[in-house]
Amino acid sequence: MPYIPDIDIRDYIVLDDIMEKYGLGPNGATVLASDLMIRFLDDLKFEIDQYNPDWVLVDTAGQLELFSFRETGPLIADSLGIDPVQKSVSFLFDANFVQRPNGFVSTLLLAASVQFRFKNIPQINILSKSDILDERKLDMIINWSQDLLALEDATNEREKGLIRELSMLISDVFIQMGSTAELIPSSSKDEQSLDLLFGHLQRIFDSDQSKFY
Repeated sequence: MPYIPDIDIRDYIVLDDIMEKYGLGPNGATVLASDLMIRFLDDLKFEIDQYNPDWVLVDTAGQLELFSFRETGPLIADSLGIDPVQKSVSFLFDANFVQRPNGFVSTLLLAASVQFRFKNIPQINILSKSDILDERKLDMIINWSQDLLALEDATNEREKGLIRELSMLISDVFIQMGSTAELIPSSSKDEQSLDLLFGHLQRIFDSDQSKFY
């Protein structure tokens, strides 16, 4: 990883060891490793407590199926922390992928799936790597997140065939559901965007003194 975490699950679970012990390939061992994390929840909570932190950032596996779509994911999210604790799920929209309507709709569907899985925890949708977008493209993507009819119009204009039909159907579902979570542009190269993200998190945590699960 491009940084050194204060707490690293690899201190407890090593992929090569799991592959050797259970006779699994890399994919199977990765899935099993995500499930084995629940054995070390008490150890992880103890380590977190030693820092007495104001904020805890949990960087999960990039593959959604390893955390969000396994039963252990919501269990771990619910278990980490000590009362009273406030939590939020941050879902990343890849700026490279969401520049076309079908890519945006696909990501929106994944974001909704994650929100459904962690239904008791507030979710923030983040447009990551926003610095790679020019102002026109950035405004276009943010507008799609705020105006689903504009997204549907863009889909109708720019997509073709089955992709167009599927994208139209999916975007129509979101239109019927109402507005989605606000999409927040963010980049590690832009301090102002990180301040904006921090402000959204503060508003979530300050909106209710009760515990978030």
